[in-house]
Amino acid sequence: MKILVCVDGEPHSNDAIQRAIYLGLTQSACVTALHVIDPWLKKFYNELYSQGRREYLEYVDECLASEAGQLQDRFVRMCQAAGLDAGFKTRHGDPASEILEEIGLSAPDLLITGYKQLTAWGRFRSRNLPLQLSERISQLIPVMSV
Repeated sequence: MKILVCVDGEPHSNDAIQRAIYLGLTQSACVTALHVIDPWLKKFYNELYSQGRREYLEYVDECLASEAGQLQDRFVRMCQAAGLDAGFKTRHGDPASEILEEIGLSAPDLLITGYKQLTAWGRFRSRNLPLQLSERISQLIPVMSV
């Protein structure tokens, strides 16, 4: 069994990791975490800075890469503490598109995502990635939102 767990550093993502670790240990599954670096911050550089655009873009890239490294370290530590050998992948782009592409490439048997309760305003503002993924791939593989 292959499990793909999506991680983004949010508390609900940690719950998804814990569930993936549990299933990895109890089902003898191969667990891989996927973090997608979403470059949406870069779209604001025209509005924010008339000078130093290149420096701003480099700074954003450094911050996003640093965050991905921290997520990978945390994931590896959590897995090692539980005695699970797991993998970690990082992709760049729109999270929904990148997750779907990774599913096509790695063909997991289960996708695990974190899920947080949203208020009405939060649902309006949110891209609600777990719901998007569930609607798009539930015919292909099971999606577990934790």
